[in-house]
Amino acid sequence: MPPLRRYAGRLSAASAPPIIEFAARFARTIILSRLLEPTDLGAAVALGTILASCEMLADVGLTQFVMVNVGADRAPAVAAVQQIGIIRGILLAALILLLAPWLASLFGASGHVDSIRWLGIVPLVRSFKNWRTVQIQSEYIYRPEAISIGGAQVGAAIAVLPAAVWFHDERAMLVSLIVEAALYVVVSRLALPRERVAAVDPAVRRMALTFGLPLMANGIGLIMLAQADRIIVSNLFGLEVLALYSLVVSLASVPISVLSLILGKVLMTFIVRSRDEPTEARQASLITVWLPFVTAASYALAVGALLDLAVPLLYGQRYQVTVGLHALVTLMVFSRICRIGPTAILLAHSQTGHVTAANLISGLGLITGFVLGIFARRVEAVMLGVLLGDVLSLVAMLKLTSPRLPARTALNHLALLTLPAVLAAAGAVAEGGFGLEARVLIVTAGAVAIGLDIVMVYQRSLAGFLAKQ
Repeated sequence: MPPLRRYAGRLSAASAPPIIEFAARFARTIILSRLLEPTDLGAAVALGTILASCEMLADVGLTQFVMVNVGADRAPAVAAVQQIGIIRGILLAALILLLAPWLASLFGASGHVDSIRWLGIVPLVRSFKNWRTVQIQSEYIYRPEAISIGGAQVGAAIAVLPAAVWFHDERAMLVSLIVEAALYVVVSRLALPRERVAAVDPAVRRMALTFGLPLMANGIGLIMLAQADRIIVSNLFGLEVLALYSLVVSLASVPISVLSLILGKVLMTFIVRSRDEPTEARQASLITVWLPFVTAASYALAVGALLDLAVPLLYGQRYQVTVGLHALVTLMVFSRICRIGPTAILLAHSQTGHVTAANLISGLGLITGFVLGIFARRVEAVMLGVLLGDVLSLVAMLKLTSPRLPARTALNHLALLTLPAVLAAAGAVAEGGFGLEARVLIVTAGAVAIGLDIVMVYQRSLAGFLAKQ
């Protein structure tokens, strides 16, 4: 099979689970935005943010550990991860239950403490999932995980409609999250049998914890990168503004999670298979950072051209995107997608501490955003700080990966591919609005820049490298 077709097939197969998940969650958000008042939608956003933040904070790298431990050790690795995951789920449930009043006040949602308490059920139920469906993805087998995610997400999206009609508040989101967790556990166990082991090997358990414990600190960085801005917005501006901010940012950035899952899995495996030969490893690393650069430029171009039209069309006319927020979000999505490649390189070489350090740097942007938000009293000021943190984190990632790739070549490509994102952001704030002619012109110019870079890389590096694979 030709190399490009082979890698395209793997990428397509890896795309199925995250795309299904994104589509179902996207449908759920549309339903909630249409049926709930902005304040209740803001409370639902707060529930999702609390759950995601707690899971990131308790992330001990279980997914990555089972994916890199295959072969003879695959069954003991799954058994050890299952045990650690259940303990993690119990601790998370207890943490959410105990801290519910404080979490509610943190979001300015003191009237929703009971819903937050019930949220602890979700990580507890989800901890009983079948980790074998995750492990076999390292062998490019994605069907069991796609079935598990698909069944869970479709069921959750269906459940949210009657729940929203019945409750008319954030409890609709709570019902959907619980249904999602329960269905995922059941379907994952039906989709693929687990390989039995007599007992959990303490040595494998120690390996899993040694591998993943540094990622708990990384979870703090990920919270800063993906969730803490919502806490700041809800504190400074209330749940109604949080609803608008979350819809805008999520519509633009949630697909990044899909891209990260797809590209991260494929690129990490790509690096692992090439890391034993130094020259080939450097070339593989260059391709690994370049592909997310191209994806980031293309995606930022689309966000810059369509975001202000898509938000009111999907969620209703009461949700309108300001030009400043539009421009800043365009640049934010570009910087976040660019991080996927360096992250994959560092994880493939087990440098989880470096990933943690780079993610923690994003906290500087959040502090800046919080201060700017207090003085400017505008949500765009918070987003400006978030963007600053993202850029600093990206710079740190590139610096940490520079010994493993031709750094100057990578930076040259990044400079060229930044142009489409900057053009799209500038067009969003152009005087007199962002008309059809301006959108077409900017998309065309950006597409030309992206196309030139793709042709250049393919001729100089990509074709020859892939032919050897």
